Amino acid sequence: MVMTPKQRVHIRIESQQAEEQTVQLAEGELYPKGDHAYIRYEEADSGLGQTFTILKLEPDQIRIIRQGNVKSEQTFVRGEKRIGFYETVQGKLELEMHTRDLTAELIQGIGWAAWSYDLYVQGEHAGLYTIKLWIREE
Repeated sequence: MVMTPKQRVHIRIESQQAEEQTVQLAEGELYPKGDHAYIRYEEADSGLGQTFTILKLEPDQIRIIRQGNVKSEQTFVRGEKRIGFYETVQGKLELEMHTRDLTAELIQGIGWAAWSYDLYVQGEHAGLYTIKLWIREE
């Protein structure tokens, strides 16, 4: 088995919920593996303490896994509902994502992805979110 070496990447994430838009910039490491890729980066400290995020980018789904002071897992597949969670020292919340759309143009993890989803926290609708993700080589 040939392991592809990791490479440094620039990440831009735009998140829109109602009228509120946030932009997050990060530097990360990309690990291509077969038909999918992993990207690992450290969250900017926004009160989350030290938290690392792993993006698993596959042809038909995106998974976001956070590890550290905050632990969470979210999976997005177009037209499907997926259960996840968000956990801090205060406790654990169940998340449910109803992915409306997911489009990606990624080659070995480089490119862009966009998706929109309805988020439910503990069964209550928390809003419609639209995410745009850009990954480019350093």
